[in-house]
Amino acid sequence: MRASRSRVLGWFFALGMALLASVQGCDCGSTGLDTRRFACTQDDECASGFVCREGECQPEGSTVEDGGVDGGTPDGGGDGGPTDGTDGGTLPDGGTPARPTQITFVTPVQTMVPAGACSTATIEARDANGSAAPVAANTVLSLVSQPGAGAGFRFYSDSGCTTSTSTMTMAAGTSRATFYFRGTLARSYRLTVSATGLGSVQQTESIVAGAPASLVFISDPQTVQAGVCSSRVDLELRDAYGNATPMPTQTSATLLAQEGSGIVFFFDSDCDTATSEAVFPAGSARTSFYFGSKTGGTFNVSTTTGLLTATQRETILPVVRTGSCPLEEGEGWVTCSISPPQVDMSKTLLMFQASSDDDSPDSASLNCSLTSESTITCSRNDFDDGDEPEILIRWQTAELATGLNVQHLQAECSGEPETELPIEPVSSLLNTFLLVSSEQNGSTQGDDDYYTASMSAVDHVDLNFSSDCQLSWTASVQVVEYQGTDVTRGLTGSMNGTSLVVSNLPPVDLGSTALLFTYRTTGADNTSVMCDRILRGELTSPTSITFTRGSGATGCAAATINSISWERIQFNERARAQHFNVTMGSSTTTVNVPVTSVDTTRTLVFASGQIQSGQGSGETSYSGDDIIGAALGWHTLTSPTNLRVTRGAALGTARFYSTALQLEP
Repeated sequence: MRASRSRVLGWFFALGMALLASVQGCDCGSTGLDTRRFACTQDDECASGFVCREGECQPEGSTVEDGGVDGGTPDGGGDGGPTDGTDGGTLPDGGTPARPTQITFVTPVQTMVPAGACSTATIEARDANGSAAPVAANTVLSLVSQPGAGAGFRFYSDSGCTTSTSTMTMAAGTSRATFYFRGTLARSYRLTVSATGLGSVQQTESIVAGAPASLVFISDPQTVQAGVCSSRVDLELRDAYGNATPMPTQTSATLLAQEGSGIVFFFDSDCDTATSEAVFPAGSARTSFYFGSKTGGTFNVSTTTGLLTATQRETILPVVRTGSCPLEEGEGWVTCSISPPQVDMSKTLLMFQASSDDDSPDSASLNCSLTSESTITCSRNDFDDGDEPEILIRWQTAELATGLNVQHLQAECSGEPETELPIEPVSSLLNTFLLVSSEQNGSTQGDDDYYTASMSAVDHVDLNFSSDCQLSWTASVQVVEYQGTDVTRGLTGSMNGTSLVVSNLPPVDLGSTALLFTYRTTGADNTSVMCDRILRGELTSPTSITFTRGSGATGCAAATINSISWERIQFNERARAQHFNVTMGSSTTTVNVPVTSVDTTRTLVFASGQIQSGQGSGETSYSGDDIIGAALGWHTLTSPTNLRVTRGAALGTARFYSTALQLEP
């Protein structure tokens, strides 16, 4: 009777405990009255004193019912419950708590934690059988990550991840401790938790990129020659911590270039297919594009997705570089610096002008040549005797990445009227022309200062005087092969008056054609009138050239112009030309000429005559002696719409046939 009563009381006690659990345990459905457990997913769904283990709310500190597996015996009631082993208590009936021997993660591996997010991890102490076992005393857990804090990872003691730590404490009488972590680099981190006497446990957590917060250029700024396609430009979307952020769907970024840069964007590495946007494919954080321009300078290139914008400075090397430098008083030579340097001398031509009011060719006539990618060297024959004036040199270089080949040569007098300068054979005379300058000893402008430079074969240049040249004479000769051009050339007969017309030539497009010429004289030694030996050449029609001297004055035909060597260079689609008849009054040294707007970073300006001191000679009415600066002019583009021509001596009137040649790289 007593035993039966005991069983009845036990049944009522069990029913009471089950009802209590239904109130205090969790909101989930019961898994069965016989087990007195309730389904859960995390600890905070269980009542106080219970934890979520294996999907069920279970008393903290035990994973086995009293009844044998923990070493206790069913009977004894040591935990205050029934003695039949069915109360699920934390102590074996009649026994003592199981001793913890190990620790483990009870939170699962986290594989998709956004960078910067604060995440939770929980450690549990367990006995040798894998059952939760409370620690008898406060136990310090050591927290280590690999890689560590230097790689953007930290542990924290609070759920807001504001207080960093490297340890956590599992309180006495409990079997669990929770810590928090945050990583800012998208990568995996191996977490190691260890405790004295309980060993260590590891778990790898993976941080992934967060939402896009910035758009960046990941390729370096480039320096690109005008007319050349850039290397690939790479863009990347990144989160707030600099992690590449793949886009879930295809996303476009608009490409923008600084106004006036002339930059065009392209899909392909050959710059054949233009575009105005770069596209991020779905699932990718990167995209790319290419660019090119004909205009030189350093410009902003920008890209935007609407909310995110990035800008980078890109440099386009100009086709035409310009500069000036003085040949100081009393000095015989000077080195002018080119900035930025040329890329390749063999693809660069040089034009220059120099002028002064000096009356001696040995100090007034300059010879200039390109001596390296970064230097131009100019010299004159006379120096160190104190009477050489300062002369300003205005220089221009033009470089093309393709289609231009230049031989830079030096010539010396042979002691005879004719000097043959050997060259590397050119591919064709039809796309080859000459640029020349020279220096000479002597105090008068005579026949030995004037020569013709011409080509009649692909392997040499002819440099001819009317009589034996002086051994002090030297020249710089540029043999220019320019693909896409059509060059017509000729040598005239003698010119005895003030004009000579060359007619019935093959027609050319004056809008893409330039004229250059040299000449030689007879009888210049017998007169002291400058106006009879300085010529101007003009393309007067598509089929004719007119050479004049004297600038309209009489008495300017005493010397005979023995022959004129001329070259018409039709650039076709490779350049556009504007021509100007520039006139200066007798007291004028400077004239400004309106120009249809040009790109100054790819436009050469010069006069057609190149007999002395570069490509800057015209005609003059000056009838005095030997001051050639009356007909030599510096040519400068002061703006895209203005050409300034300045001569070194305001003597007599002067006329120049000037050209602005805009190159198409």
